[in-house]
Amino acid sequence: MASQRPELTWDYDEQSDILYISFGEPVAAYSEHADESILLRYSMQDETLVGMTIIGYHEMGGIDALLDRLRSLVDGLRIPLLSAHTDELREAAPSGTAG
Repeated sequence: MASQRPELTWDYDEQSDILYISFGEPVAAYSEHADESILLRYSMQDETLVGMTIIGYHEMGGIDALLDRLRSLVDGLRIPLLSAHTDELREAAPSGTAG
């Protein structure tokens, strides 16, 4: 039986340049800094990745720059959903880059 990946949703606060990404239904979670701009949110129940908060999304260069940074941070992090959602993130993310 194949497992179904959780639905990806996102919200972008243009004024603050913060991108909020969630995987699946909202759950109680805690956050850890992956780097100075990326917070990873993990389920309190089973420590699976349930979302990310990206501070300075357009300032960092948009979706391609974000995916590059996430790929460089993957080693040692518990983010198995990243590869499952890379194409979906690329299609759904706010467009444009910092000018």
